[in-house]
Amino acid sequence: MNLFNDIKQHYKSGDVSQKLIFINILVFILSAFIFSFASNQFQYPSWLALSSNYEDVIWFPWTLLTYGFLHSEIIHLIFNLIFLYYISILFYTFFNTRQFLTVYFLGSFFAGLVFVAYGFFFNYDNLIVGASASIMAIFMAVATYAPNYNIRLPLIGYVKIWHLAALYVFIDVSQLLTENTGGHIAHLSGSIAGFIFAILMKKGIDLSEVFLFKKRKNTTFKKVYKNKPVKKYQSVRVSDVNFQQRQIDEILEKISKSGYDSLTKEEKEFLFAANK
Repeated sequence: MNLFNDIKQHYKSGDVSQKLIFINILVFILSAFIFSFASNQFQYPSWLALSSNYEDVIWFPWTLLTYGFLHSEIIHLIFNLIFLYYISILFYTFFNTRQFLTVYFLGSFFAGLVFVAYGFFFNYDNLIVGASASIMAIFMAVATYAPNYNIRLPLIGYVKIWHLAALYVFIDVSQLLTENTGGHIAHLSGSIAGFIFAILMKKGIDLSEVFLFKKRKNTTFKKVYKNKPVKKYQSVRVSDVNFQQRQIDEILEKISKSGYDSLTKEEKEFLFAANK
């Protein structure tokens, strides 16, 4: 029970990237109980995994999202989540949470569309799963936005992030015609999405602002009502206001009974200050 509470606390206190890591792990655990495991991978149905057959996607359009939370086996999951953990830390050096979510889901969605288009034009029939496209979008966004940023790699030393990004792209391109064609198409497509996002950011165009909804204030009577609250009363407590009002009432009652001249000097000064 304590372990569950610890996990729950880590989930609540973690940033968006860490929450996504927890969600991916939870989905993987559920997959182990629900879906069969054969040929070293989970056998996901076409209504959850993304099919290259556009007809399946028309029937199950949510697969353009759900496939990114599924992983074929444990190594696939671990590698993706470790990469996501470290690259998200670097991403937050230059961008914010809203931009992270935009790039993450844009990479997955765009890669899904390209995968389906590839299946249509090249008669390719397969399913893909995994968060790789989203992670590559995050990685490429950073590599494009700050290409000369140095990363320290174990046993190698410091390398510029764009060198590492170029290596990943080269590997995916060189393996396009291997068994995992769909996976490499997703990687490259996610990379393109991240690249486009960063290029637009450099030009002052933030795609994440599409998802920023601010309530506009009604300015119809802006020129009519210009009075603003008096600043010196902004920190006054309700109890203070009530006490002051009682004093005023008592002074006014005294005036009604005995006249203004019956007030003391302090009462006159207080009433004058309150009137101002």
